[in-house]
Amino acid sequence: MQETSSKNGRQQQVIEAALALLLVSALLAATFWVLLPFVGVLTYAVILATATAGLFDRMVVLLGGRRLAAVCFGVVAAAITIVPLIYLCSSVVSHVDVAEAWLREASSRGIPNLPEWISSLPLLGKKVTPIWQDLQRDGLALLQRYEPQLATAGRWLLGFSAGLMLAILEIFGGIIVAAMFHASRIQVVSFVSAIAARIIGPRGSVVLDAAAKAIKGVAIGVIGTALLEGILAWIGFALAGVPGAIVLAAVTFFLAVIQIGPLLVWVPVAIWLGSQGETGWMIFTIVWGVVLLMGADNIVKPMLIARSGQLPLLVLFVGVIGGLAAWGFTGMFIGATTLAILWTVLQTWIRTNGEKPGPVG
Repeated sequence: MQETSSKNGRQQQVIEAALALLLVSALLAATFWVLLPFVGVLTYAVILATATAGLFDRMVVLLGGRRLAAVCFGVVAAAITIVPLIYLCSSVVSHVDVAEAWLREASSRGIPNLPEWISSLPLLGKKVTPIWQDLQRDGLALLQRYEPQLATAGRWLLGFSAGLMLAILEIFGGIIVAAMFHASRIQVVSFVSAIAARIIGPRGSVVLDAAAKAIKGVAIGVIGTALLEGILAWIGFALAGVPGAIVLAAVTFFLAVIQIGPLLVWVPVAIWLGSQGETGWMIFTIVWGVVLLMGADNIVKPMLIARSGQLPLLVLFVGVIGGLAAWGFTGMFIGATTLAILWTVLQTWIRTNGEKPGPVG
């Protein structure tokens, strides 16, 4: 009888454990679906809060309080990150308005002449101009022939603009959440450390430190350097009078993030300036590109990444491209940060087990 009672007790314990596990799984799944729309915002917030922890501590000492420092941090970060993106969006919208005016004029009076700012674009202008002249000769029949392709391009442009606006909103939300993280950092860090210790064990703090280093390596070494290169490219191209300087700066930023570098932008621009007879500005662009752009890419970036932990080129490249394909503009940062954290945590875990990891990338 006692054996039967013990057996029934064990069965009841198994059933209770299974029900508890099912309840926790359902709760985790529901939490995942609730937080899924905020993945981009939380990612930006974690990256920004981790990368600017030291700067915020100095702001606290200067201003004398965490809440006041958090408010000032949010205002300054929003001004630095949001204003340039809004300017870029306004530039895109202005060009869309110009394109709409062309279409209205083409439907009533025929296809107008190509705007001078397009025909004077580096390298691209000389190729587009004869195509546009053929379009003017053939009339609207050619437009009707390529109407599906034009519609696809229009939908892509609308999707790109919507994605850019969504990225601006996510960055703005990330700045607000990062300021909140800074204001209550002690509680947040204690909570995350307790979870890590509960799941991982004694190595939880080591893994968290490795993850923080990876985030700083991506935020400061990769994204920060790419932003610096984009700003320098915009200043240099604007001084040289290159048309579409803001667009070329955006391309420079993207190529720097995916670890290709600014060489593919400033070299064609210098060649185009030389072909236009602007020898002085061509020399200026070459010096600007070699000293500042390439200096930031080959000297500043490795120094910043080395301070936060060495991250292989392959890990960063795959993270940026994979994240871009999966989540769009926001995915560049999510993918790079996620793979960088995974790589650094794995390296730390291998070292704590007494093995020496081999070099990759």
